Amino acid sequence: MITLSRRAFLKQSATVTAGLAIAFHLPSGIAATTGDFEPNAWVRVLPDGTVKLVVHKHDSGTGTQTALAACVAEELDVNPMTVQVITPENPFFEAYIHPVWKVFSTGGSTSVSLEYDRLRMAGATARALLIAAAAKQWNVSPDSCTTEEGRVLHSKSQRSLGYGELVTVAAQLPAPATVTLKDPAQFKYIGKLRHKRDAAAKVCGRFKYSIDVVLPQMLVAVIQRAPVVGSKVMSVDSAAALQVPGVRKVIAIPGRPDVLGGNLEGVAVLAETYWAAHQGRAVLEVKWSDSPLAGFDSDELVKAQAAALDDKAAQRVTAMAAGDVSTQWPNAAKLLEADYRMPYKVQNPLEPICITAQVKDNAITYWGGVQVPSSALEAAETVCKIAKDKVTINELVSGGSFGARESKYWLFEVAYLAQQVKVPVKLMNSREDEMRALFMHPATLHRVKGALDAQGRLTALQLNAVSPASPEQWEPGYFERPDKMDYSTTEAITAWDFAYRPPHLDLAWIKHESDVPSGWYRSVSFIPNVFAVESFMDELAHAGGQDPLAFRLANMKDRPRHVAVLKSAAERAGWGQPLPEGTALGIATNQGYTSFIAVIAQVSKKDGATKVDKLTCVVDCGLAVSPGGVEEQIYGGLMWGFGHALFDRLDIKQGRVVQSNFHDYRVTRMSDMPVTDILVLDGEPSKPGGVGELGSPSVAPAIANALFSLTGVRQRSTPLILG
Repeated sequence: MITLSRRAFLKQSATVTAGLAIAFHLPSGIAATTGDFEPNAWVRVLPDGTVKLVVHKHDSGTGTQTALAACVAEELDVNPMTVQVITPENPFFEAYIHPVWKVFSTGGSTSVSLEYDRLRMAGATARALLIAAAAKQWNVSPDSCTTEEGRVLHSKSQRSLGYGELVTVAAQLPAPATVTLKDPAQFKYIGKLRHKRDAAAKVCGRFKYSIDVVLPQMLVAVIQRAPVVGSKVMSVDSAAALQVPGVRKVIAIPGRPDVLGGNLEGVAVLAETYWAAHQGRAVLEVKWSDSPLAGFDSDELVKAQAAALDDKAAQRVTAMAAGDVSTQWPNAAKLLEADYRMPYKVQNPLEPICITAQVKDNAITYWGGVQVPSSALEAAETVCKIAKDKVTINELVSGGSFGARESKYWLFEVAYLAQQVKVPVKLMNSREDEMRALFMHPATLHRVKGALDAQGRLTALQLNAVSPASPEQWEPGYFERPDKMDYSTTEAITAWDFAYRPPHLDLAWIKHESDVPSGWYRSVSFIPNVFAVESFMDELAHAGGQDPLAFRLANMKDRPRHVAVLKSAAERAGWGQPLPEGTALGIATNQGYTSFIAVIAQVSKKDGATKVDKLTCVVDCGLAVSPGGVEEQIYGGLMWGFGHALFDRLDIKQGRVVQSNFHDYRVTRMSDMPVTDILVLDGEPSKPGGVGELGSPSVAPAIANALFSLTGVRQRSTPLILG
């Protein structure tokens, strides 16, 4: 945690143009000033009428900036597409720290829900001050003034002034103790936006990403990383690489196993262009030491995970419990048990990791999409011994993340290289580098057991999820907490997002480390946990002679929004209605990020070929600030989940990743996607929920359940086989 001094803040803010700035002072409220203040975020209205919103949240193409700008613009009465979104001069204010994770970070589908109230309040405060300034100039009551499209209006006298003409006076006025926010019925932008900011620039190729950064004297670096975790550089023959035109340096990068989430050892080739660096690496000769993980085989991992289920010494952490499941097994009318498996998966953002850094005058500057500023800070401190107040981040929108930009290794690497050469260094990953970075989503095993009574009712449910700890490499000491809970590994199986309430319940996580470093991933543990829960609920329903939809609803208590989503999806997909021959439906659902979703997959078999024809999806995310953005995120999530269901699988043999690019690691293509029908319900109108990671978890179990209904064959591991 960083407390920036007043003097340091003013130095950082030297470029702030005079005007009206609305600053958040948590928890005391909001203040207005043009002078000496220490905000965590603020809205700026400049003398030329420009409105700027300072956003400390990373946008990885999700439309975060569009939604956050709408929150300010709605209350300020300006078009959100005209609001300029900028990053803070200093991203390390205390109040920027994520309130749950306690680090400077963006993720977990929390950005809009966390900032919604604060940004609306900021916009309303700025509007109130501008009205007060106009009323003072006209000598009228503020209550007689209104605003519209960046102007204050006085209808009785037919006078109006632009915001820019009022900021000098407004900035001298005391901030109101309270402001009135708009009634949602008056919204012009919130809940109505259909397009994202900068969409045209992105489509036309004008938008600037990390790969577009060009600086004087800049070198481009590519890295030959350790092929197996634990391997060390024994020797480097760089003669051939240095003969490649444009190659300037070859530098060995030490590994940092002492730092959680640190990097593997590697050898970097630095050149004037990416292609020269790539060619230089191709002729680089590196000899690597042996590694204890050289015999690791991902196909054999499931045996070790299964053994952990029976190991009484294993760390078993209860995620949710009720009653006593052991009392229900002996007298159950039907007793079911099943194992569900998911393989390693890699994030594969369209824009591979690319970051530029320069170390100069004992300070470091980054250019690029930095999703976790705390990691950039850690790299500066740990690798370069650079002080906290000497770190600058020039934040850019990134071309996807899916968890890849939450890893640390690339920030450690670029910091080390920048310190060595003293000129700007742009580190670029190829797709092959990305595929083999060894910070992927871990393989998992779930064992689920359930008891049904004579009427087919669920009386007991037990689940054991075997996986490594998500934050093991990120949060030292987390397992020493009293609850010993890894909340990133138990998503969807804890009290706040597990949908079902049978009389007896035992949901737990079993910590099992494989020593292969894992990383964050879009939807994280929702993906394997929802696959196991929703597949098994379907098995229980069929075993009890129950309709899978009715069975789910019967086991939900006090969940009206969740029930409404399920019923709406069922009606929309034609659940319970006659289907064409050779066609079947499967259903799955989950809650996450205070939002709810149901997915119904329609599959068919014709001429011996099985395919997924349609995905029907209904979402309740509370207030959809940007409905168009929500629909895009849900569609992207469905596409992502479709990949989990049918394609995603990364194999490790002899400690080395087998796949290298999209030719042998199949991802969902546009031509693969079935027809999609997405409905966003009007849920809780006062608060937005998260959607970025909501759409994917239910897709795989919905398809698996549909395939069972069609073929009678139950598939309990992914990728699923269509046949």
